[in-house]
Amino acid sequence: MRAMVISKIQSLEQNSDPLELVELPVPEPGPREVLVQVSACGVCHTELDEIEGRTPPPSLPVVPGHQVVGRVKACGQGVRNLRPGDRVGVGWVHGSCGRCTHCRSGNENLCGE
Repeated sequence: MRAMVISKIQSLEQNSDPLELVELPVPEPGPREVLVQVSACGVCHTELDEIEGRTPPPSLPVVPGHQVVGRVKACGQGVRNLRPGDRVGVGWVHGSCGRCTHCRSGNENLCGE
């Protein structure tokens, strides 16, 4: 799969072309995960913060973007509410437990974890 990646943290003044187009292996979805073929991905200030190091990503290289629309390509074991071909949107959620009332009602953004 082709993807834009951040390979190093540097100010935009030092590097005006911070993203690199690379070929990456297509990941296999794990349990309760889906593989999404991205149709469009928004870029916001968070990506600039990652590029310039104000909010460093957990590891490099990293594929930026957290506002994604696409279609499900494959489902991992235990996925019940989505099927290949379904159109999906993905919003940014830092983490969630998947078990609390908020997570079970589709409000992962309110999860206390």
